[in-house]
Amino acid sequence: MTMDQSLEAQLRSLLAERDIRNVLLRYCRGVDRCDDSLIASCYHDDAVDDHGNWRVSGKDAPREILARVKPGPESAMHFMGNIQIEVEGDIAFAESYLLAFRTAHHNERAYTRTRAIRFVDRFSYRNGEWRISERVVVDDWNRVDEIMETMSDTPLFRPSSKDHSDPVYTIRQGRVARDPELR
Repeated sequence: MTMDQSLEAQLRSLLAERDIRNVLLRYCRGVDRCDDSLIASCYHDDAVDDHGNWRVSGKDAPREILARVKPGPESAMHFMGNIQIEVEGDIAFAESYLLAFRTAHHNERAYTRTRAIRFVDRFSYRNGEWRISERVVVDDWNRVDEIMETMSDTPLFRPSSKDHSDPVYTIRQGRVARDPELR
C-alpha cells in the first residue's frame, strides 16, 4: 500500500511542526535550567540570534546565554503560548509568544521582571534535524514588580535549580517524590 503524495506532504509538514515545537520547548528548558547542551541542540552553528541588546552566533549562544542567566540566585522561567509554524520545504518560519519571568535584586529589594516577547524564527532542516538558523526577539511589553512576600523558604516546596540537580533531571535517575506516609 502506498501513501498518496498529498497525504505524505501533510505528514512531513506535521512532523516538521512537531520537531520545531520540540526545539522551542528544549530551548526554554535549556535556558531555565542552564543546560548548555540543550541550548546548543537548538541552533545551527552559523545561526544568528538577535535578542536586541545582544547578538550572537548559534555556536556561541549557549556560552552567551549562560553568562547572562547562570550567575547569582536569580531564577528564570519561560512560558510558551501561541506558536505558529509555517513549513516551506526544508525551511520553516515560526512566531512564538512567550512570557519570560526573571527574579532580580536591586538595593536589597527583590523584584520580578515579566517580559511579553515573541521569538520570530527561521528554521532549517539540515542533516536530518530542524534547528534555528535565525532568531529575532521582539519585545511586546515588559514590567518590573517588587516582590512583597515569597514562599520559597518553605521546605514543603521543591526549589528549582539552574543545573542538573533540578527534579526534571533527577527523576530519570530514580524516585524523587517523597513518601506520602512521611508528612
